[in-house]
Amino acid sequence: MDSLGDGRGMAKADFDRDGDVDLIITNYKDRAHYYVNKVAKGHWLQIRLRGRQSNRDGVGSIIRIRARDDRQMRVISAGDGYASQFSRVAHFGLGKNEVIEELEVLWPSGKKQIFEGVLADQMIEIDEDATKARVIMARKTASSPSGR
Repeated sequence: MDSLGDGRGMAKADFDRDGDVDLIITNYKDRAHYYVNKVAKGHWLQIRLRGRQSNRDGVGSIIRIRARDDRQMRVISAGDGYASQFSRVAHFGLGKNEVIEELEVLWPSGKKQIFEGVLADQMIEIDEDATKARVIMARKTASSPSGR
């Protein structure tokens, strides 16, 4: 990024649907700047939650993944920072990992879901009442992971 400005807010999400995180930065008395991520080349997974007993967007949920020796966690939030709101889609950069051995969702209702063998390079939706994740967008052929 080579732009100087009086930044006021930022949004991060995969705006161009290519599997990596892009940025929009707003500035005081200036136009917003859109930065397309052209660097990331590794595998990824995006997860959208649908609450039933919990709130509809899964705000407050904790998502944990394990792919080989890599462990990551995301908390779904409703907002973050001044004049900013991030996507409620959790993005995980996976590097060379093509499969997530275990994906765990802890819902605000107290419910816990575990999915195994989730393929990389796709966006999935996990419903609080479902036993399978629904594939929304995939880079390659991907099956729906089963939960327990």
